[in-house]
Amino acid sequence: MTMKKILFALLTGWMAISFTACDDFLTETPSTSVPTEEALVTTQDFQNALNGVYYTLGSYRFLGRDVLAIGDAPTDITSHSVATSHFYDIFRYQILDTNSYIEEIWAYGYWAIDRCARIIKEGASFKEVTKGDLAEVEGCIAQAYAIKALCSFYLTNMFGLPYSEANKTTLGIVNVTEPVPAYSQVSRVSVEQNYSLILDDITKAKEYYAKEGVENVGKQYMNTAAVAALEARVKLYMKNYEGAITAAQEAITLSGGTVVSTKEDYKNMYTTLAVSTEDIFFIAKAEDDYLSANALNTLWNKYGLSINSATVAEYSPNDIRLALLGGTWTGGKMRGITTNNQISNLPVFRLPEMYLIQAEAYAKQSTPDYGKAKEKLLEVAAKRNPDLDDNEIAEDQTVIDAIDKERKLELVQEGHRFFDARRLGKIISVADGSYTNFNIAKFVYPIPSFEVNSGFGVIQTEGWSNNLPR
Repeated sequence: MTMKKILFALLTGWMAISFTACDDFLTETPSTSVPTEEALVTTQDFQNALNGVYYTLGSYRFLGRDVLAIGDAPTDITSHSVATSHFYDIFRYQILDTNSYIEEIWAYGYWAIDRCARIIKEGASFKEVTKGDLAEVEGCIAQAYAIKALCSFYLTNMFGLPYSEANKTTLGIVNVTEPVPAYSQVSRVSVEQNYSLILDDITKAKEYYAKEGVENVGKQYMNTAAVAALEARVKLYMKNYEGAITAAQEAITLSGGTVVSTKEDYKNMYTTLAVSTEDIFFIAKAEDDYLSANALNTLWNKYGLSINSATVAEYSPNDIRLALLGGTWTGGKMRGITTNNQISNLPVFRLPEMYLIQAEAYAKQSTPDYGKAKEKLLEVAAKRNPDLDDNEIAEDQTVIDAIDKERKLELVQEGHRFFDARRLGKIISVADGSYTNFNIAKFVYPIPSFEVNSGFGVIQTEGWSNNLPR
């Protein structure tokens, strides 16, 4: 299979009408692409291919904007001024199966997945010429497995129902275990099968990272702590609480970070491009990036999306997070850096999430440990709110509500609320209160019509529009 045919069966129609020359991945320089008719032979080929995967992952059409925005915009924490139409259809649930954001997420997610599959497949037959080459290629394979799992996880949670005993046999997405040849027939599998492959890929990523000579990578890449963080998030969503606790602790230990407790340190995490002590994995930006209308930052600071006043009011008056979220709205966490309001590093995994995963898991495991749940909650809440009286948090089932609230306040603008509300079965108000009592757990985004109409086997989710808010 050639790179030029990557996911041809899935993407041909959409690519033909949507990719312009300036955006076309296949026209990128050698630092972000590989010759499309050639096999991966040298270590540089594998590095170039992996760079291309990160380029795709960080595109505004995936984690660089769309996925993180869709994780917040259509929930109970946002408002939209209609300053522009950007993400207004998502915010208002004016959803069609031709929605461009949904098309982009599906296409770019699978594009990244298929490229990862190619690295994995060709890496398995790599022959070492120079000592150390094999370890370098195996490091690329480790990251490819991790990215493949990450993309599959997001797609499963957008286009499939949240994991549960009742939902796990329902249709999820297409599992990809090796590169997809052009014109192949493909089909969606169950949510349970999707999660099984995600966990398998995480296990493989760990195995390859553990191979002799394979080095860890920085926080702008899917490093060892990020793999563990992904495992923790996946297992929390699956209600595998013991597994989530263990994986989150592994991520905490491997990251070697700390949770900040001052306004200045908190602001610096979002208004500079420096790696913070809370970062585990982020989409890195450069100071001179020019994304304009396509930036997540622009969506939040100019194009109408904001955190609603009811959510801001939930923060304690002296909470350090109000240094960015309080007062006149200027973009919140996504206001950009001092010299460029269109960019900031975009967090995918941070240390506070790991503590909150542990807190929730301790409170919900088969034998709840509410004391440990409170302890882990305070690792975040007490450092954000200097006025917090920990005596007000009881060591009983009510701590679960405190954890839910802290997740909402801590992870705001980072693409979590939609997925959290679904997995927790929340009944919420959306579109700034236009729709109330919305059972968001029943809603899934439609498979893009270009995919369904391509004739290569992917079917639409039956009755998806019946679960739109009314």
